[in-house]
Amino acid sequence: MAKDKKRILRNRANKKARQSARKARAKKSSGGASRFAHMGCTRGELERSPIHAAYVQNSIFSQGIGQALLARTLPDGRIAAGVFLVDAYCLGIKDALLTVQSPFKFEETIERLFTGGEYESVAPAYVRKLLDGAIAYARDLGFEPHPDFHDTSVVLGDITTTECDTEFTFGHEGKPFYISGPYHSEATARRIMAHLANRCGPDGFHYLVGISDPDAAYSSGPDPFVTTVDDEELAEEEPESEGP
Repeated sequence: MAKDKKRILRNRANKKARQSARKARAKKSSGGASRFAHMGCTRGELERSPIHAAYVQNSIFSQGIGQALLARTLPDGRIAAGVFLVDAYCLGIKDALLTVQSPFKFEETIERLFTGGEYESVAPAYVRKLLDGAIAYARDLGFEPHPDFHDTSVVLGDITTTECDTEFTFGHEGKPFYISGPYHSEATARRIMAHLANRCGPDGFHYLVGISDPDAAYSSGPDPFVTTVDDEELAEEEPESEGP
């Protein structure tokens, strides 16, 4: 009887957990739908409207970081654009933004996004292959794309990579190259570097990290961050799984 009671209680707990998971998924799905409705369009329109433009910054591979954009013309004439900040050297998709704007505002956005950096018009398949490759490379290192990528990527629709012959090489000189961004704290940089040291070995990656002391910066070579990290600290300092 005791075993039967335990089994009943366990089944009830499992059922409750499944119900909670279904509610969470439904809430998330509803939230996404509401977001698109707030923009005055449907998910289907974002996925299937005619392509308006596709741009990438040349700095994505020359400097390891840059913007990629794919835009569609909605039925009402507005422009829906997915903007992705691509770290081709290490972290993959660092940021993502979905916007719906008038054609005039969209042109202003283009000028603002690509100020100071050369960019080029590319095929939609190029953008898709670039994003897929950046995500795969970063994921292999243990980094997931920014949380907003999920909703922003709807503009990619059913674009495939088959029409893109370009072969992308991620990383730098055969290794991941972590460059801390302006919004990365020293603690975040430490976590990411400790993670890379654990994943790739202390000599298995390059890095460039700015710190609070303007006269000091860490670049490839013996690393005080890595060499002083022990297993317990590494477990405590594991980087956030999304959008590091």
